[in-house]
Formats: sequence, C-alpha cells, structure tokens
Amino acid sequence: MRLFSSLALLAGALCLLPPAPALAQERRNPQLREVPDDSTDQADAPVSGGQRPAPRREPYDDDAADDRRRPVPRRGPYYASFGVGAGSEAISALGAPAPYTPSRLRPTLSIGLGAGVGQSLRIGFEGFAWFNVTGDGALETVTTAMLGARLYPIATGGLYVRAGGGFGRYGQDLIDDYCDCSYPLEQEFGLAWAVGAGYEVPVGNGLWLGPSVEMVRMDVTGPGGYRERVLNFGLTLTFDGHD
Repeated sequence: MRLFSSLALLAGALCLLPPAPALAQERRNPQLREVPDDSTDQADAPVSGGQRPAPRREPYDDDAADDRRRPVPRRGPYYASFGVGAGSEAISALGAPAPYTPSRLRPTLSIGLGAGVGQSLRIGFEGFAWFNVTGDGALETVTTAMLGARLYPIATGGLYVRAGGGFGRYGQDLIDDYCDCSYPLEQEFGLAWAVGAGYEVPVGNGLWLGPSVEMVRMDVTGPGGYRERVLNFGLTLTFDGHD
C-alpha cells in the first residue's frame, strides 16, 4: 500500500512539469515571432496601400501669423528734420519772358518740424535759407517760411514728394563787428512756394538720412517786381519719433 501511494505522488509531480519537447519545439518554430511594442515609433512603418502616414503638424497660431503679416510702422507721430545743401540762385523780371540771370551756387540750410498723418503723410513747418557773404561785410539771404507736406506714395517706402507755400524774404544785412549788431541794407518780401522730392534711408532708431532736391521760388510784386528762384540739392536728417 505504501509503495502504491509513493508511485501516485511521483506521477502527480511529473504531470505538473512542462513537457521539454514542447518547449524546444516552441523555440524552434519559425512561424512564431515577437509581437512589437505599441510604444515604439510607427512614423517610418509603411501602411496599407503603400502610403506613408501624414506628418504631424504643429498647432496654428493665428496671432503669430497676424504679427508676421502686419507691416511695421516706419514713421512716428511727429518729425524734426535738418538739412544742408547747395542752392543755385537766379532772378528774372516778373511777368516778362526774359530768362533768368546767371545763377550763383551758394550753401543752404533747411529745417522742418511737424506731425505725421498716418503712415503716408507729414505736415508741418518748413524753413529754408540760401545765404551769400559779400566782400563788404554784408550777408545776402533768400529765406522762406512755409507750411509744407511730404507725401509717401508707398507707405513702407522711403521715397517722398513734397510741396509747400508761405512767405519769403530777400535781404542784404550789414553785420557790424564793432557793435555786435546787424541791420538791413535792403529787403523785399513776397509769396513763396516750393516743390521737391527726396528719399529716406534708416540709419538708427527713428533716424532717417537721405538726399533731396527742390525748387524754391518767391515772387516780389510791385514796381520793379521779379522772380527769385533757388534750385537746391541737399542732404536731410530726420528724426520721426518712432520707437
């Protein structure tokens, strides 16, 4: 009886062990393969139909796109300009077909101060002076004070055309070194106007530098009236208040 019980326990233990031939066959079975992990990158794996999966797109930022499309303002709310140049001055009889007298090339100064109206227009005060120091200690000048405008055909460009109108003065003033004073030897007044064009190139934060060309004219009426004309070529520096 004890022998029978021992054989029964041994048979039960052998039944619990996995069959070695089956394990070996499972290792050698070529039809079995490892199942890929779902966490691996499937970007390069081909899909049915020979198509590749669509690339991943970043979320679209409407605000950033609007900022890239929005033009950066080039001109600020106000401007101040200063220019130097050379002006060719000549006169002609008023209302007569006679040509202008031989021109005289002398230095010029110009200033401007005003405000911007949008990005395509500036309006402000424009001052201009052509001057000539004579040999007898007198200063000969042609000066104008005008309300002028600068129009930019392309709002984001540097090209502009300008025009202005106001009053002008031709004068010869004696400069007295002894009394440190001056007084006019001759002066005449008339209506003045100007037209011209220029180009601005950025040279700093809110600073623009560029060439300009303009014609300034003054009409002196009355007996012996005449036309005063100055063709000016200059270089203008403008600060526009743009941060």
